[in-house]
Amino acid sequence: MKSVLLVLLLVVVSQWGSVWAAESETDYVGAGQCKSCHSAAYKDWLKSDHYMAMQPATAPFVKGGFSGVEVKFNGSTSRFFIKDTIYTVSTADEKNQRQDYPIKYTFGHYPLQQYLIELDNGFIQALNIAWDSRPKAQGGQRWFHLREGENIDSEDLFFWKRHFQNWNNRCSDCHSTNVEKNYDSDKHTFNTTWSEINVACEACHGPASNHVGLAQSGKLTALNTGFSLKQAKGIRWSFAEGDPIAKAHGEASDSDIDSCGGCHSLRTQLTEGRMDESYHDRFQLRLIEEPAYHADGQIREEVFVLGSFLQSKMYKKGVTCGDCHNPHSGKVLIEGNGLCSQCHQASVFDTTKHHHHQTGSEGAACVNCHMPASTYMGVDDRRDHSFSIPRPALSHQLDSPLACTGCHEDKTDDWFIEKTKEEKHWGLLNYRLSQGDVLVTRELSNLLKSSDLPEIIQASLLTGLSSMPSQVSVDLAKKKLASASPLERRAAVESLQNLPMEMRWQILEPMINDENRSVRFAVAQTLADVLINLPADEQEKLKTLVDEYRLMLMVSAGMPSTQLAIANLELRLGNTDAAEEAHLQALRIEPNYVPALINRADFFRNTPRAAEAEPLFLRAIKVAPSSAAAQHSYGLFLIRKKDYLGALPHFKLALSQEGASPRYAFVYAVALNAQGQTAKAVEVLHQASQRWPNQYDLLLTEISYLEKLGKTNALLKVLSRLSAIAPNSPDVKSLIRKYTQ
Repeated sequence: MKSVLLVLLLVVVSQWGSVWAAESETDYVGAGQCKSCHSAAYKDWLKSDHYMAMQPATAPFVKGGFSGVEVKFNGSTSRFFIKDTIYTVSTADEKNQRQDYPIKYTFGHYPLQQYLIELDNGFIQALNIAWDSRPKAQGGQRWFHLREGENIDSEDLFFWKRHFQNWNNRCSDCHSTNVEKNYDSDKHTFNTTWSEINVACEACHGPASNHVGLAQSGKLTALNTGFSLKQAKGIRWSFAEGDPIAKAHGEASDSDIDSCGGCHSLRTQLTEGRMDESYHDRFQLRLIEEPAYHADGQIREEVFVLGSFLQSKMYKKGVTCGDCHNPHSGKVLIEGNGLCSQCHQASVFDTTKHHHHQTGSEGAACVNCHMPASTYMGVDDRRDHSFSIPRPALSHQLDSPLACTGCHEDKTDDWFIEKTKEEKHWGLLNYRLSQGDVLVTRELSNLLKSSDLPEIIQASLLTGLSSMPSQVSVDLAKKKLASASPLERRAAVESLQNLPMEMRWQILEPMINDENRSVRFAVAQTLADVLINLPADEQEKLKTLVDEYRLMLMVSAGMPSTQLAIANLELRLGNTDAAEEAHLQALRIEPNYVPALINRADFFRNTPRAAEAEPLFLRAIKVAPSSAAAQHSYGLFLIRKKDYLGALPHFKLALSQEGASPRYAFVYAVALNAQGQTAKAVEVLHQASQRWPNQYDLLLTEISYLEKLGKTNALLKVLSRLSAIAPNSPDVKSLIRKYTQ
């Protein structure tokens, strides 16, 4: 029976390959063409997550219980059933009316499966009710809501018909082969096409028509494969006698990163349809920053592996995806600690002396200490690929996860700290950097000048210096602009974004023609406002880059965030009409996209249409009451209306939210003082200085208000901290003379 089903599946897959290849009119031939020559890889693929990444909603592929069952989540009832052989869901539409929708595609398969619905405008939307496909014994075989417990109505950003559940923009690249989104911004429609419905051979190897042609004509050779994307031989690993860790032989290669990284990373896509370029030419990788990562680099949000892996010692030594994973099935090559023992001698590392746990126990599993899992989408455990060492003291300081607590829930932080000895870690500097602590600048600069830290860590730390430019950070950026690493060059560019215009142009003009697209993307972002201020004979140099930047943005033009980037670009170029058009398009894509609501409201501020701003602010705080930016921006709007008392609650709420900044505390304190609440303002400033140490404006303002209250003793303590930050400031020198001499 199994063999008959396999034959049927092969026939079906072969038909899909030819059908979609014909529709897309490309050099893609379909996976069915590969099976005769690559049968082993083909069979692995048929059992893989790649094969099940997306499929038509037919019996072989649907895992969910479409038995007529009704489920109720967040106050809304949905029913899953089969209607005339078609898998169907009855669920709420945007008017909160129950409608029947045919399920068009399955999306993934394990540990959960989602279901896709195609709408009339070409939008393909993912239901946020999914099927838990794990065994019943593990809590599976049930329907569950991806955001269970939240009030997801039709106005919510995560309602199934809204942008965040849109497949075309947010999912298609990595779940099908040779996707062309074909978003029409004028009509606000999609005509998305693909060569194959799932992740097939050509998703990683590139178009195969030349390869097949060479094979059929007998001209296929190792040097002439017909693929534009070349697979390097890479490194071999072997143990020298007595060595605990295997040594590398051969030349390190990023070919696995270039093939796998595009879909296994949190990134911005810069170009479509190119398989013959490096990862950093095709994508701009999200660096290590909150909220995506914890300060020590551990995963926080869903970051899809690559950003973690690039932090690891393994990657730095030349380990690649294929050293641990079968690329066709996606499965690990060896189950258990044997996978790690390929390069780490079991006699040294798979011992109680190393892992301090009973052999064969959960605590003795390498991955449980060095690759702790985080759960996403309710049931999907994903392991951190930075292969980090648990550091109890660091985790305690940074409030970041500690792998040990996964088993030892009854132990305190002090117990863990007592059991371990830790070395100084870059995460502490990164945390201080995220807090805006200016005193970290020189220490961080010294580290980056001599460090052998992985490139992504160096790039992340360097980019963080953009918020506190100094001669030290500028000198470091100039050095890193000559780095061989595109990540470091890009970070050096971004670190200069807050310099005066003339300095940015002087330093970055030579980078306009950088060989790497992600670096040029950063240069364009950093220099866009310089263009209209350049002499006519120099404008053409930058205009070409700005035009390329526009093209890169158009790759994801169906995203509201991209439309916002377009609006910001046009504003910096002085094109207010084009900026307004992009703002409107962003809100057409997602009417409740909070950054667009705030930006559009601010856009009206200095225009005769200022009255149009308030409804936008009100919508933003209604949609996202916990948005620090929305609350703060509305508070500023009320101040401009001279509604000072009305602004105070919004400033207070903004300051209490994640995403607040020292500037929010400063503005709130100034507003309190203006209303005669100077003592309260001092309290706000004092608490803010605990949260964000060494902030010049906060400390200087606190001194001013303490002086107003006549609290000289308290003032001297603050002045001591301020003088450590800016001993040469005229204001600080004046205060020191006044109070200490």
